[in-house]
Parts: sequence; C-alpha cells; structure tokens
Amino acid sequence: MDDDGSGTLRGQRARLTCTECHRRKIKCDKNIPCGTCIKRGMGDLCGREENAVATATPARLPSESAATNDAVQTLLRRVTQLEARLQQNHHSSLNQTPERTRDRSGRPVTPADRTVEETGSPADVNDGDAATVLEFLAWGRRKDVDFANAPEHESGPRRHNFGQEDSAPATNILTGSTRGVQLDMLEALLPSRDHITLLVEYHSNSLLWYHGSYSSKIFSNDLNTFFSEHGGDIWHEELNLQWLALLFAIMTGSMTCASRATYRAWGFSNSEKPTLSLRWYEATITCLNMARYIEVHTIYSVQAIATLTISAHILGYSNSQSVLLASAGRIAQSLGLHRLGSEPVSTPPAQLRKREAGRRVFTQLCTQDWFSIPFSESYALNPSFIRTAKPLNCNDDDMKVQPQSTPTQASYCNYLYDIAALMPQLLDAMAHCNTLLTKYEQVLKYDDKMRKLATAYMPTFLLANAPVAAEWPIYVSWARRSLTICAAHKIIMIHRKFVGLSFTNTAFSFTRRTCLAASKTILKEAFAAIDENGPVLWIDQAFSVAAGIILSLDAFHRTHGEKEFEEHKQLVADTIEYLREFEHSKIALRGVKLLSFLQQELDSSGPIESRKRSRPAEVIGSSQPRKRVRAFNVQTFIRDVSENLCVTTPAARLDTEQSSDTVDSAWDAFMDLLPPQTGFDGQFLADIFSQTVSTELNHVYFTDM
Repeated sequence: MDDDGSGTLRGQRARLTCTECHRRKIKCDKNIPCGTCIKRGMGDLCGREENAVATATPARLPSESAATNDAVQTLLRRVTQLEARLQQNHHSSLNQTPERTRDRSGRPVTPADRTVEETGSPADVNDGDAATVLEFLAWGRRKDVDFANAPEHESGPRRHNFGQEDSAPATNILTGSTRGVQLDMLEALLPSRDHITLLVEYHSNSLLWYHGSYSSKIFSNDLNTFFSEHGGDIWHEELNLQWLALLFAIMTGSMTCASRATYRAWGFSNSEKPTLSLRWYEATITCLNMARYIEVHTIYSVQAIATLTISAHILGYSNSQSVLLASAGRIAQSLGLHRLGSEPVSTPPAQLRKREAGRRVFTQLCTQDWFSIPFSESYALNPSFIRTAKPLNCNDDDMKVQPQSTPTQASYCNYLYDIAALMPQLLDAMAHCNTLLTKYEQVLKYDDKMRKLATAYMPTFLLANAPVAAEWPIYVSWARRSLTICAAHKIIMIHRKFVGLSFTNTAFSFTRRTCLAASKTILKEAFAAIDENGPVLWIDQAFSVAAGIILSLDAFHRTHGEKEFEEHKQLVADTIEYLREFEHSKIALRGVKLLSFLQQELDSSGPIESRKRSRPAEVIGSSQPRKRVRAFNVQTFIRDVSENLCVTTPAARLDTEQSSDTVDSAWDAFMDLLPPQTGFDGQFLADIFSQTVSTELNHVYFTDM
C-alpha cells in the first residue's frame, strides 16, 4: 500500500521477498517458491512472513551507501559464480557416481583403502560443503587445501609470495621492533656450512628413522638452495623463516642425541653441547614465531615441531613440546595432511616424495598424540576421521616400495604407528565400561593384541635374534633395541590404571607380574647399550625411570626378607647409576632424584613382616595387637622431592605446619616431575600411595601381605 493520503510510511510496506532471500540479502523474484530458492535446492523451505514489515533504517551518507553497495555487489557476483559451479558439478556428478562401497571380496572399504582420486586430493566442493567453503573464505581460510599442489609447501628456503607479505598489516609493535635483534641472535647461533652439513647428514642417517618427520632428499636439495641462492644469509629478504626453523630443529636433534665421541669428532666441546642444544631449540621457536606460523600454515612448521620431539624431553621442554605438538596437529589438519589417500602407480617420484613427506610427519604427530594418552586420558587426533594412508615402505632417494621385511626410513615409524593405534582403542573401550572387572577385561584384551603385534606382526628385520644383512642401514641394531624398550613400556602403559591395585588386590596379580617383567626387560636393554657411536635417545632414560618406579613400588609392598625385595632394590640402584651417565639430560636428572628419594624411604623403614593391607573385617575381629607398620607421609615426600627438583619454593621449609595452599602447590609441582611419555607422573605416584591411605591417620601404611 502506498503512502499517498494514507499516512503509511514507505518503510512499513509489506515485504514481498521470501524469508530466506531477505535473510541472505540476495535477489528474489518475489514468487513462492522463488527461483533463487529453487536453484539452491531449498524450494520446500521458501516462504514469506505475510505480516512482516521492514524496519526503517537510519539514513546513510551517499558515500557510505555507494561503498557498501559496491562491496555487496562484488560478494553477490562471487557467490553467484560459486553457486553456478556447484550446480554444474552437481548435475555432472549424478551420472558419474561409482559403486565403491565394497571391494571384490565383499569387505567394506576403509578410508585407507580408497584411491588417491577419492582422498588424495580435494574433491570438487559439493552442495553440502558450499556454505562452509564460503564461510571459510570470509574468515580468510581455505577448507579445500590441496597440499600436494600448493607451492608454499615446496618453496624450501625461498619465502613464498614475497612482496605480498610486506603489504600485509604491520606486525605487533612489540615484536616488530625486536626483529633485527632476533635475526642478529639467529645469525650468531648458525654454525659454519661444514658444521651444518655434518649435523644434517647425521640426523638423516642416524635419527630420521626414529621419527620420519621430514624428507631427507627434499631437505638436502633445499639446503643446497639456501647456500647457493641465499648465500647462507639469515638476513636475506626472501628467506623462508619456517624452513629455517626446520633447519634449527634438525641441528638441535643432532647435537642433543649425538654421543660424546660423535660431537667431539665434529669439533664441539663438552661444554658447548648443552648450550647449543638449548639455544638451537629456542632458535627454532623464535623462527616459527617470527614467521607467524600460527597464522601462516605451511608444512615446514609442522615438520620443525615434530622434529623437535626427539630433543625436547632431554632438554626439559616436555610441557612446551606438548603444546607445540597440539598446534602442529591443528596446522596439519588445515593443510589436509589427514586426507592424503593412497597413490596410483603413475604418480611421478617427485610428487610421490612430497606426499609421502606429508604422510610421514602426520603419522608421527598421531604416534606422539596417542602415546600420551596414559598421561592425558584423552587424544586430539581422532582415528575415526583420519583418511591418510600409511606411508609406503620406501627410502627418499629412489621412492621404490620395498617388502615389509626390508628396512627403510619409514619402516620403524610405520610399525610404531600400529602400536600407538592401540592406545585410543583401549581408552574408548574402557570408557564404555562401568566396573573394574569389565575395565580389566579390556586391559587383558589389548594386552593380548599388543603381544601379538610384538611377535607375529613384527617385521622380520626388527626381530632381536635375526641376522643383520650387510646391506642394511646402520640404524637397524639401534631400532631393535629401541623397539624392545618401547614395546615393553607400552605393555606397562596398557596396564597403567591397575598397577597400584595389583600390589594389594590379587585379582589383578597378572598386571603386577607383567609390569615387573616388562620393567626388567627395559633395564636389561638399556644397560646393555655399548655402541659409542649410536644416538642417545630420550626413551632409554625416560622408560628406565618408569621401570625403576615400578620396581620401587613393588619393593614397598614386600617384606625385607623376600628375595625380590633386595633384587628389585638393587635394580633401582643400578638404574640410578645408569641415569647419572647422562649429565646433560633433564629426564635423567629428575629420574635420579625421584628414584633416590624412593630408595631412601625403603632404607629408612624399619623391619616389618608384611606390607599388604589388612581387611577391615580381620582388623575388627582380631584380638591380637596390630603389627607395627611403616608410616609413609605423602605430603612430606612430595614436598621434599619437589624442593630438591627445584619445582617449588624453598620457603615451605620454614613452615612447621604447611598451609593447604602450600600442600596444593607441592602436589601440582610433583605432577610435573617427568615428561608425559614416561607414563608415570606425580599424579600416578600420588594415586598409588592414596590407594593405601589409612582412614584413621594422615599417613600411608603398607601392612601385612
């Protein structure tokens, strides 16, 4: 209705556009259903609010209206183009949908079975994803990233899109003013070209088999480019700082893990080793931050963070590394590394090598995430939504697929990935159980799976008693020892929730026997390492600490007269001496102090006849006096350990009576004594001690067995 003579304002005229077009502010032909909704496949939802009136809006300046209209028209044209493409793809795909739900044997096809055409590259955007794709574009992000063909993931030391980054908004004023200082420090930390070459070659030949986080062939070519095109100059305006972060991460791993004979042969002194290891680790983080890795996602930041794992725990950066790994997982997903399907035979070697590098680093991220489950009781990378095929068993130089019995750069990590994949399965299975008995049944089930994986499905070259072929790489013997230690530790991790109960409840005695046997296996392999040129891996120290904790806890629950008491106590003493050999390792340092405190508690206890808890009925019904037991003050123990490891303030010693805040602070510090991958943090020990807390006294008692 018009406003001539009626007094009705033009802004109150009844709206003729449909509700959906009005909400989206797009053109509507004012029919119900309208043509726009029909094209979008939403004809059944098209409707009009008959009584709706348009809300009058305040008048705008002509310049504002013109600018707004131009922006809207530009967006509308782009949306129309995208919708037209989507509609065309939709019609063309109706007659091309293959039947691929089952293979020839009738077995359902899993995501890993799909070909590269299905999962290897991003598919055309479908109608269901259209809204999400458009929304991501508005955020400045891409949903359909094609990792294999994106140039920013193969630029190496060359900074991609040089010039465009300079036109971006100015960086934070606090960090921008320090850029020159940071580059000066990075330049001062970079060794000579000869030393860089030695460190990179050592990592590729002696460490890469353990984590597989980058391609040795690709990085070698990139390193040559760095020296030939950039002159090894950190100040070069086109240098890719994320790639430089990867270089520092590789050097950090080499210096941290090299044996004394090796780094001395390179020309580095014993005092330089810990200093350079720490500084290069910090340089890696500096490069990542300067390159805005959180905002600018490339494969190099993911590879740098994953590569740091081999050195972070030894250097005492376990907490920082866990956060970095979580960010690397999200970046990897934004790059589509979780959607790298299998490859057709016709894939060129260069393309295959690049995609394999993506698979390998994502496999490493999954392995680290899932091995941390016993500590965090959760995982970030859900196997249900991962469509990346397992990396091929091949070497970087020729990319020729080898049989599983032949060791390659990918072999060890592939097998470790299979072991790690059991951990989220066990966590999910136990989450659906409501009693200790049913939970323990799942533990026994996955214990059996782990044992089969470690025997029947182990690649033959990793078998401890198999002969070593002359043509095999030097790391085969190291991989065998490492796998033995790792597999034994994972058996303990499967039983971790029942370790404490196994010392006091005979229903879980299998766990006690299993964990004791696994602990002795770990220490046997660790003590037997005599290769002076072999790498120093953090798991040898961390898992030895875990084994020492198991043996100490067992000794707490035995009488002094038992043979196992002295045997296990001596093994812990040997473990302490073994850990003292690693003078630059934070894991070893903390492990020595923690195990020494446990030893002191064993030594300071008086002779007792038994340490098994008496049942309440027996205590009530017995007329005999209670046997003297050894009191173990948890709060005092935690306070002393925390103070000696410098993770709490010494001021607490001055208080004769600790406040609740002080006790809580000590508990929090106690939980951070060891890295997550050890599986036995302060919380674990506290839980075990708490399982035998007396209800009458504020002490923990170990009574008759």
